[in-house]
Amino acid sequence: MDQTNKNNNPQYDDQLADFADQVMQGKQNQPASTSTDELRSLEETILRLNSSLPPTSLDDASIKQMQVRLKARIRREEKNAKTSFWEKWFGRNVSPQLGLAFAVLAILIVAIVSVPSLTTVSPSTTGTATASVNLFIAIGLAGVVLIILWAIRRK
Repeated sequence: MDQTNKNNNPQYDDQLADFADQVMQGKQNQPASTSTDELRSLEETILRLNSSLPPTSLDDASIKQMQVRLKARIRREEKNAKTSFWEKWFGRNVSPQLGLAFAVLAILIVAIVSVPSLTTVSPSTTGTATASVNLFIAIGLAGVVLIILWAIRRK
């Protein structure tokens, strides 16, 4: 909401400006006007603003001491922020490429272990190709890889 002052009196503006100048120079530390409540409240506001500002600027020694403390705290925080080996490799922010590499490795191990047990060796199939068994394994492995890729996709 925009409040506009209906009593635009240049005399009040000048009095308030003079009062603000005196406060900034350090000559005034209490409200000087008793004519209107509005002018008095504005002068009190100026005094509160002036008291909230630091009286002087910091000297070089204080600034240097603050910088030394800040740098020491930053070093402490960096030291405490070191992650463990297990958290780095298996934590929440593992890269998708690493997950995919583990998945492919697991699929290869399962395929190497399960392929010999799925082939049938009998004297009647010595001259035939067992393409149907290998085809099912290939389709199954491709399906597992696609499911893993779908599960780790970026959302």
